[in-house]
Amino acid sequence: MKRGMIGVVAFGAAVALAVPAMAIDFSGYGAIRLGTFWQQNQYYNAAGAKRSDSDFSLDLMGDSLVGVRAKEGDFSAVAELGAYNPKAYSKGLELRLLFGEWNFGNGKLRIGKTPSPYVYRTQQVWDSDGGFNAYGSLWDGRYANIKLTMNNGFYFTLMQPRVGAQANNTGNVTSSDATAAASQTGNLYPTAAYTNYNTIMPKIVTGYEGKLDKWTYGGGVSYNMYNVETYATATANPVKTDIHSYLVFFHGKIDLAPVELSYNVFTGRNLGDLMSTAASAYVTSGANPNGAGTGAYYDVTNKANAFSYGGWGQVGYTVNDKLKLYAGASYVADDNRKTHADERLGTFVNAQYQVSKNFKIVPEIDFMNDMTSTTGAKEPRTFVAGAKWEMAF
Repeated sequence: MKRGMIGVVAFGAAVALAVPAMAIDFSGYGAIRLGTFWQQNQYYNAAGAKRSDSDFSLDLMGDSLVGVRAKEGDFSAVAELGAYNPKAYSKGLELRLLFGEWNFGNGKLRIGKTPSPYVYRTQQVWDSDGGFNAYGSLWDGRYANIKLTMNNGFYFTLMQPRVGAQANNTGNVTSSDATAAASQTGNLYPTAAYTNYNTIMPKIVTGYEGKLDKWTYGGGVSYNMYNVETYATATANPVKTDIHSYLVFFHGKIDLAPVELSYNVFTGRNLGDLMSTAASAYVTSGANPNGAGTGAYYDVTNKANAFSYGGWGQVGYTVNDKLKLYAGASYVADDNRKTHADERLGTFVNAQYQVSKNFKIVPEIDFMNDMTSTTGAKEPRTFVAGAKWEMAF
């Protein structure tokens, strides 16, 4: 028996040594993030009277994750699962990343689900490492895309198209027609509103990422177009409109150790149709020329394109190997020029303390001011104090 076991081990070793050098290599990683935050909201009721609401939360952060990397020669892949936002537990786990990449020498070709190339966020951690989401950051989620990146820094990306300021991509790829419910070519057709979205081309993002001495920088443009048909009744002739949206963005970091300066600025038109901010989407307004009906329509005779601009600035200071300090401020405005501009402002300061190699605590203070709505009404102000607790491996 003993000789048999030795023979099996020897055979296994011989097989292992005979496996080609091109075998797939796997490695895992992950991060468990939890937030303990106290926040006070000042808001205004319908009569304009000031009200307040205070809450303490202790909950898992939505960007807690576990992932795996695989590599075989010039090809590699990443798969990553994470928690949904704590307010959406019923959705279960989220597929955060899933992509493959081919390094062909002069560059890389990637296909799969990843964040948009224009995403560039701050070190702000409240609201699941929010990074000033919707307050000057360009975060809009993760979408299917094909990205070509050259070694000289230029890249070109074709992404899943956006339509109608949808909050996520579920409305962009689902048809209400039962015979096409699983088809990604059928877009949402809500018969109650008699509205049909026609996607024509992918969203395009092209840009450049480079480095000059201590300055790491990037910038680019994005464009999205779709067609919308609206009806007064199910049998009326449709009003057809092409909705064009674009984004121009610049970001970067200057390393002046122990100080670092980071920035992100952008401007664009109808960003709610290119990303996910409804306040900056093309406006539906006016009386329907086809007659009375329940559905709003896109006013082609009095267009209401929405224009946006904003950004953020951040300063960091490295105290030592265990402690880094960050502070930042942001501002964004969405204006369709038919209503009041929707403005938002944010500030934060935090300390990132590396307790050990795998454990970090980040105490933070934030002030988020939603300023005014498109109707000119005062919107909430949020004061936040607390900490993020992170174990990463």
